[in-house]
Amino acid sequence: MRQPTGYTKLWKDINRALWECAVANIQPRNFIRAELWRRVDHARILEKSASIRMARRNSGPSPIFRACCWIVDSSTEGDIPAPSPSLPQPRVSPEGHVFPGATLSKAPQADHAQSSDHYQRFVDAFFYAARAAEAAGVDPKKFDFEFIFSEDRWVVHGTPQNPLCRLHVNFFYLTAGPRIWKALFDAIVHKDLSSRRIAEKYAQSTAAQNLLAVYCDISPLKTGDVYNLDALFDDLNTQYFDGLLPRPMLAWTTRATYRTLGTYNFFWGILCLSRILNDSRVPELAVRFVLYHEMVHIKHGAKIKNSKLMSHTPEFKADEQRFEGYEEAEKILSRIRDIVK
Repeated sequence: MRQPTGYTKLWKDINRALWECAVANIQPRNFIRAELWRRVDHARILEKSASIRMARRNSGPSPIFRACCWIVDSSTEGDIPAPSPSLPQPRVSPEGHVFPGATLSKAPQADHAQSSDHYQRFVDAFFYAARAAEAAGVDPKKFDFEFIFSEDRWVVHGTPQNPLCRLHVNFFYLTAGPRIWKALFDAIVHKDLSSRRIAEKYAQSTAAQNLLAVYCDISPLKTGDVYNLDALFDDLNTQYFDGLLPRPMLAWTTRATYRTLGTYNFFWGILCLSRILNDSRVPELAVRFVLYHEMVHIKHGAKIKNSKLMSHTPEFKADEQRFEGYEEAEKILSRIRDIVK
């Protein structure tokens, strides 16, 4: 059994090709889209026929493969036309900028944020980044650009002679608009703190959370959830933290986990609860306690001791026991598996 191979190289090649098109201000040729669709479809066929399997039991596809699937899932093979024999038509971006080049496979969307064509949004992201670089006074031809999947919002590679040789930006910025891209480049190039706060705060937006859910094990909140984590967070924040705790991204896990009922990611700022708790049979007290536990993590942060990340400090444990109904909540959670069977 083997996994799909070559997706790391495919991802880098596509990023490089789309960046070159954005820098040159031209619409990418349709064969890029067609090749991505073909590779994803081929991998799915092989996996369905049991020709390939994931390396570890119960492990999901790689983040890159998940992202490739998301990009192509908004279209079908019929949406990828053959090259037009007619003269190329210019494409107008949602912001009014013109891309000279090949004919569009679809008409441009009037509202970029609501576009269902994920591939076109992918293309537009490179365009926004290139134009933001120019506005910040940087020649986009002088550095490489790529979307990455990591705990970092962005990573700048450079030398004393050239501070910006390569820029890696987290995939969740893919659906960001020109304002966020401008802030990101102003933060990198001009070291502007207010712009940096704008760019970093985007990580807490619903749009960024939806993109994180594409390649992370989180499920964005829905109106039909049994428990409203937004409302519970605000209530607990007022009751225990005087409303001063910064709001993280709130999400459920994609899998029903029993051992780990909640996590807080210090790097991404994601507070995630096991979806096993999103059940009417689970008392609200238990859900509130797990959420409160992770909120205490936000308050106290994490300390490094002997090269290890320490988060359950004595101060943390003392604060955790301030929760009203602490002992009862612990008893409920100790039998959570029986409750939801």
